[in-house]
Amino acid sequence: MAREAVVLQIVGYSDSGKTTLMAKLISLIEESGIRVGVIKHDGGHDFEWDQPGKDTWKYREAGASLVTITSRTKTAMLEQRPLPLSELIERMAAAGAELVLVEGFKRENYPKMVVLRRPEDQELLSLVSGVVAVISWDAFAHPEVPVFSVNDRDRVARFVLDYYEARKKGTG
Repeated sequence: MAREAVVLQIVGYSDSGKTTLMAKLISLIEESGIRVGVIKHDGGHDFEWDQPGKDTWKYREAGASLVTITSRTKTAMLEQRPLPLSELIERMAAAGAELVLVEGFKRENYPKMVVLRRPEDQELLSLVSGVVAVISWDAFAHPEVPVFSVNDRDRVARFVLDYYEARKKGTG
């Protein structure tokens, strides 16, 4: 039987604070003993991961479809093709992630925490599905889901931990 991970997306417009929030959440959640996997969507850019001139870069430039590097402390694999989010999540779970935090992929149908930096960003709430919480830079009230201040990362982490536990028990 394949492992299943709890999935939670963090979505918002560019420069809304998603990455900073996630970095803090990862630290707090990992401290609680839950293995966190992270998937980031690079919306429209062609990111560079390995460094020009290094061996892995040379292999990729030579046309290898898959390039892996491993050391005594870590492993990284680069595939020369895009993968659907569902497959990335499956791979994270197979690698031992218990909670997968996804930055971006606004159109996917997983539960989402929406980060609102500016009042005009509120329109995002009507454009995405599965909103379970809002993280806001300004005072904001939502009629159906909890709202947290972007500065209250401990409460956001508590929400994520409670969400994780409820999903694991099948009550979320």
